[in-house]
Order: sequence, then structure tokens, then C-alpha cells
Amino acid sequence: MFVTKFGPFNGKTWEDLCQLVFKLKHGSEGYQHIQADPGDFGLEGYTIHTGIGFQCYCPEKPYGTKELYEVQRDKITRDINKLKTNQAEIAKRIGTTKIGEWFFVTPVVDRNALLAHVRMKEAEVRAWNLSILRDDFVIHLRDADFYLKEINEVRSLNGVALNFDSSPPALSALNGPQHEYEGNLRRKSELRLAPKASSSNITKLVSGLYAQTLKSFLEGDGLLRRIEQDAPTVYFRLVKLVNEYENQVYEKSATWVDTAEALTNHVRDGLSERIHSELAPAIDATTADQIARHIVARWLAVCELNFDV
Repeated sequence: MFVTKFGPFNGKTWEDLCQLVFKLKHGSEGYQHIQADPGDFGLEGYTIHTGIGFQCYCPEKPYGTKELYEVQRDKITRDINKLKTNQAEIAKRIGTTKIGEWFFVTPVVDRNALLAHVRMKEAEVRAWNLSILRDDFVIHLRDADFYLKEINEVRSLNGVALNFDSSPPALSALNGPQHEYEGNLRRKSELRLAPKASSSNITKLVSGLYAQTLKSFLEGDGLLRRIEQDAPTVYFRLVKLVNEYENQVYEKSATWVDTAEALTNHVRDGLSERIHSELAPAIDATTADQIARHIVARWLAVCELNFDV
């Protein structure tokens, strides 16, 4: 899955969304969807009246900037070549319409080298003198932001919450040294057990709480990766929720006047309740408790959750 600010997509879900968007935005221009049966011939749709051809592409996995450019470049090359290879079949489908503009629609475009590539392909295609194309044929790159209004309208009609963030949600990276995280967890275990400081077995209690919290911290990333792999849409919504709740944790840490343990429980229980209420039935109450336990351990380790009591 390829994660965008609108959620995770694969090739099919991206094309499904694009088809709805094209029908909404270009319906008055005579938009016609070309079913991929037996093939799309380099066109997944076109407008009868304005001669715009559309081809959608979504990477199947996250790529670095260089790799993303390369897979997009190669996809453009393959699909543009289909116009020449399948000229006769395309003509049967578009009739007297001539394609003057070809839109390559992909979630993200982040290398200007792709512009240089499409300019080169334009010149190559014009030299083919295809009967299905206009002499002034041009290629346009279109990312998701070109269709922001239509995407939000489609999602709203389908009962999907809108997202107004400018980038895909992601948990903050764990870039600190492990010994620092372990030190934070031990210190905070002592603070959480401060009311029992006079107990004869306080050392054992602190060691036990520290070990349990450290285990939750270390196992948390594994759980989150499994959710991301098995249920990417749920993961997208979960990370968005956690990031927003984290902002509240900063404020709670600063204004809290009760014990450290009371704050920890308040944050963990509140997060669990929020996860279950917003992500059920995909995440049940028990799984919500499990996720909240791991996230709070993470916050304790990296000091998003602090005790100033």
C-alpha cells in the first residue's frame, strides 16, 4: 500500500477513486471510462468533447524519492507506448475523438525530472503521427492535490471523514539512544510508585513496573507494523488519532496536579477509549487496551508523557 494524506491506496483502490473523481469533474465534457478488459491500452478513460485521456498509477509500496521517480518514469513510458501499439483498438473505442492531452494521475509527484521525461515523450509521440492523437499532443502530470475538492466530495458522499492535513500521518521516529529511553522508564517507574516509597519492597516494585513498561515499549513497534501490514486503512486512522491525542498529552502533563500514576492511568484509559470508539469494530476494546498500553509506554520513554508533580 502507498500511504497518502488521503489514506493508503493500491493500484485498484486508487483507480476506483480516480474514476469517481473523473466522472464528477469531467462529466460535462463527456467523460467515458474505458474498462480494463482485455486491457486499458494506455487509456483508462477519456473525454469525448475535449479530447483528454487519463491514465492512473499508484505505487504498490512506499518508495524513496529516487525510486518513486524511476517507477513513475517507467510507467509513463510503458503506457505512452501503448498508444502506438494499440492505435487500432483505441480508435474503435474513441471514434472520431482525437486525444490532445494525456493526464498521468498519481498520488504524489516530487521530482521535477519527471517533467523533463514527459516533455521528451511528448516529442516522441508527436513524431509517430498517430491518427488518434492531435498534432499538439501534450502530457500533464497530475497529483492528488489537483483533485482535492473532488476527492473530498467523493469521500464525504461515501461517509469517509475528510482529512485536512497536508501530509500523511506518521508516528515520530525513535532516534534516541536506547539507554536514554531505558533511563526515562526507570525514573518514571520510581515516580509512579512514589506514594509507596516507604514500602519495604519498593525496590522490587520499581523493578517490576520498569520491566513491564520496558517490555510494552519494545514490543509496541511490532504490533503497529502488523496493523499497518494487515489493515493499512485502520493503521492510517490510528496514527492520525494517536498523533492528535499526543498533543493533549503535552497539555495534560503540564497542567496535571495529581500523582504520576494517576496521570499515566488517565492518559492510557482515555487513549484506549478513543481508539475503541473511533475504530470499532475493526479494533475491539481489548485490542484498544493493548495498543494504548504500548503507545503510553512509548510516550513515557521518549518523554511526551512527563511528570511535573
